Amino acid sequence: MSVVIEHEESVNYTPLERMRHSAAHIMAEAVQEMFPDAKFAIGPAIEDGFYYDFDLPRALTPEDLPEIEQRMARIIAGKYPFVRDRWPREKALEYFRAKNQDYKVELIENLPDAEVGIYQQHNFLDLCRGPHVENTSQVGAFKLMRVAGAYWRGDENRPMLQRVYGTAWFTQEELDQYLWRLEEALKRETQTLRLERRSTRRRAHVPAAWRNAAL
Repeated sequence: MSVVIEHEESVNYTPLERMRHSAAHIMAEAVQEMFPDAKFAIGPAIEDGFYYDFDLPRALTPEDLPEIEQRMARIIAGKYPFVRDRWPREKALEYFRAKNQDYKVELIENLPDAEVGIYQQHNFLDLCRGPHVENTSQVGAFKLMRVAGAYWRGDENRPMLQRVYGTAWFTQEELDQYLWRLEEALKRETQTLRLERRSTRRRAHVPAAWRNAAL
């Protein structure tokens, strides 16, 4: 997907997607607090949640997620406004180059606009066309789900980044229902695999002649 298409899709976010997009920025700020030298790629809303891709000095583990969540909760409670701005292309390039944000520089260089969108909440400033919620307190119930690897721009010849997935909902009840649905789906999948293994073992114990006759 091109940089232009990604930015156009962000403008068309629904209210729920807008909130999830804001949650991604809040997560990025929490990661920045933990890793001041972190490099940031992209952080969109997706179906059922959001993610952000990071280039970090060490690999994240599942044990890091609760700390990131705690930092996110503090930022959300701070009710920090999402402040939108438009910067000339050269100003943005100069800023992100000075911050060693190589991925942001590449994104800007591939955008056709003379100006680029900038959003800031609290201590985190990002290249972004938005939209976002008005302030961090408008992000609802959330949970970080997992860490995965993702090639930059989906190209296996580019750097491997760390992608942190999360989900966010307007209410705690909606989040609980979503997590319950995931748990039930996992149970069904596990049961199906168990039955398939049993069937395979049974067939393995049937004499070959019987199996051929059955065919």
